[in-house]
Amino acid sequence: MNNTNLIKLNILIIFLLFSSLAQSQNKYPQYYFRSPVDFPIKLSGTFGELRTDHFHSGIDIKTNGKQGKFIYAIADGYVSRIKVSPTGFGKAIYITHPNGYVSVYAHLKKYNKKIEKFVRAKQYEHELFAIQIFPKKNEFPVTKGEIIALSGNSGGSDGPHLHFEIRETKTECPVNPLLFGIKVKDYIRPKIKTLKVYPLNKNSRVNDSITPVEYKIAGWGLKHYIENNDTIHVSGEIAFGIQTYDLLNDVNNKNGVYSVKLFVDSMLYYSHNLEKFSFNESRYINSFIDYKEFKLNKKRIQKSFIEPNNRLSIYDSTVNRGRIIFSDSLYHNITYVIEDVKNNSSELSFVVKSNINHNIDSIVQDSSFISQHIFLYNTENRFEQDDIKIYFPENCFYNSFDFVYKESESIEGVFSKVHHIHNEYTPVHRRFNISIRTDSLPEFLRGKAIIVRLNKNDDLRAKGGKWKNGFITAKVREFGRYTVVVDTIAPEIKPLNIHNKKNIYNYKTIKIKIIDDLSGIKFYRGTMNDKWILMEYDAKNDLLTYFIDDRMKKGKNHFKLEVKDERDNISVYKAVLDY
Repeated sequence: MNNTNLIKLNILIIFLLFSSLAQSQNKYPQYYFRSPVDFPIKLSGTFGELRTDHFHSGIDIKTNGKQGKFIYAIADGYVSRIKVSPTGFGKAIYITHPNGYVSVYAHLKKYNKKIEKFVRAKQYEHELFAIQIFPKKNEFPVTKGEIIALSGNSGGSDGPHLHFEIRETKTECPVNPLLFGIKVKDYIRPKIKTLKVYPLNKNSRVNDSITPVEYKIAGWGLKHYIENNDTIHVSGEIAFGIQTYDLLNDVNNKNGVYSVKLFVDSMLYYSHNLEKFSFNESRYINSFIDYKEFKLNKKRIQKSFIEPNNRLSIYDSTVNRGRIIFSDSLYHNITYVIEDVKNNSSELSFVVKSNINHNIDSIVQDSSFISQHIFLYNTENRFEQDDIKIYFPENCFYNSFDFVYKESESIEGVFSKVHHIHNEYTPVHRRFNISIRTDSLPEFLRGKAIIVRLNKNDDLRAKGGKWKNGFITAKVREFGRYTVVVDTIAPEIKPLNIHNKKNIYNYKTIKIKIIDDLSGIKFYRGTMNDKWILMEYDAKNDLLTYFIDDRMKKGKNHFKLEVKDERDNISVYKAVLDY
């Protein structure tokens, strides 16, 4: 590329970057919302960040590793939803604002006194810890800057922090909160780590390879480059992918970037940005990334091409869905531009040499697999043999592919053959039905049987299922190895700070672990003197906590805990406690 063309390309890139981000920011009010906290925001997670099976729907605000920080309403409004869960968002509160947005505050420790009292009364009324409430519009009005809760670590949180979102009221789509003028210190450009080049069909090559080729990326700041490589030789239909992350001031976290643009000879060939998305499209992340690379190496390569059944709305502009045909014998200039939401950008530029296509030999597959079924992504697909039936609804996959299957003999402790359903490196979007024959299952164990997925080291992951007419059927969402086992072992109850006849006069809580190693906890119920008590369930730590209240009387108290798993195995713990 000569200097004149290079200058033109840089001018075009700068114009596109600033105009697209400016348009996004102009859509949203810049001074309407205040911060949800009263200290400088440092992020451990950004909006749209790549997570397992989903895009991150908000920002994660650090609380210095502590719980109990004040959380504030970001604007006037009313509490429209309250949810308490042992997983997911844990304790969360939703505030509807008059300007068309809803703010969400999750992983809380507790609500303010008024809301906490209301929630607790509902929990006792329904005798449930996990609860969802939709207060009336005038029941809990809030003003901008009002304390609504204390930060915590509830639900699926990996550590104390505030998960914060802004959603559109009408669509319920989450929008990037940093587009609303919420201040975060960020003067650091994104980092580019890996480039991956994909030959997309049997007549495509990358450096004479019929398989994808990875390149390590060096550089820092604005300019990045391929290590130890000047020119990549390509032919046929080719696509690119990139591993990148964003850095912010004063934190070490590797966060998600805002936008990725790919230019081919000054032409914008691919572009996406994480302004907003819909929850019902979040699982398309498994098509957005190189799923096989993630499964093998835990590396998230963002593909700059779009598979046929990838319906993400985050794509701005693509030519031929990002698939580039190199059929001449010329040199081509490729440029990636990566940007964070604060206008910091980085570039990766490299050259490819296009060559005339070559024919290649057919690919040899493992002969131990049955490979006779082409599965189309946009139709229903079925596979049946004597010992297995599988039904896939339409749009279950992101691309059409050649389905493979094999079976192996039973292993110790299982009640069916082991069924190898395709491979774990191909993502599945929708749940599908799997039915496994269980001829060796005794009648008295039918209610205890469960389909499991065998992970590495034959680790069991329960998938449920019901027995009918010699088969157990369950809905699953992953390829892999499946078989049938039975769960006859009741959950384990481990009191942590009590035992029978213990005096707990100075105690504020009772803590008990409940553990089930297979089908999972289905139900628990704690009572004190035959009356239901609120025991908060922290599923990630298998922990039940009872904050002692007026159900505990002076003198002797009769405590009982019943725990049931998904196969109705029951454990009961009883203790007389002095108070």
